[in-house]
Amino acid sequence: MPNLCVLSINVSDMEQAKQFYCDVLGFEISRVYDDQIVSLKHEGMSIVLQKCDRPTNTEYPHEAQVIIGIETPDVNEAIANYKSKGVDVIFDTPKPCPPGLYSAIRDPFGNVIELLEFTE
Repeated sequence: MPNLCVLSINVSDMEQAKQFYCDVLGFEISRVYDDQIVSLKHEGMSIVLQKCDRPTNTEYPHEAQVIIGIETPDVNEAIANYKSKGVDVIFDTPKPCPPGLYSAIRDPFGNVIELLEFTE
């Protein structure tokens, strides 16, 4: 059975990525390897920001892609919070999903992050 061990988030501007993932989303940096890879503090699976050449341009939710999910106790509050910080919110109104409600945001590089409120 495979064991997932790391989630790499490709970003085209490392300084902007550190600002977004730390100042906006609330992660902390655990280790800077070089100007290409930065590890974020997280329980369980390792999360790294990895430098790439250019942003992505996928049409969520219509194209195949890996989606990052962040649990939130109140998806409406999360939407309002991220909007106030200038984050690109994909769904202004939460949508139902089997375990509860969700919305989605985009990081500055086009990566989609779902906001999940578990109500079941």
